[in-house]
Amino acid sequence: MMSVLEQRRIVECAFLPLACSCAIDSNDSVTIQIRDPNTGQVYLNVTGISRTELSTSRQISQLVMQLRQDLDALNSGQRRKQA
Repeated sequence: MMSVLEQRRIVECAFLPLACSCAIDSNDSVTIQIRDPNTGQVYLNVTGISRTELSTSRQISQLVMQLRQDLDALNSGQRRKQA
């Protein structure tokens, strides 16, 4: 399995230029928060991801893809509300 630092770096860099923080607690549960880098507004906060689900680069890529889809869905919903 990848080290905690490797996992965090890959996930956090995947969302640039947005700000992303990846925290891993003592139970190996991962929390990912994606925010606007200028305002700090939280766009997405996901908790309860098992660190074992991120043991390979492929699994991390799949998670990043899913979170990007979630962000896109949230953005689409906000645009519809503003129209």
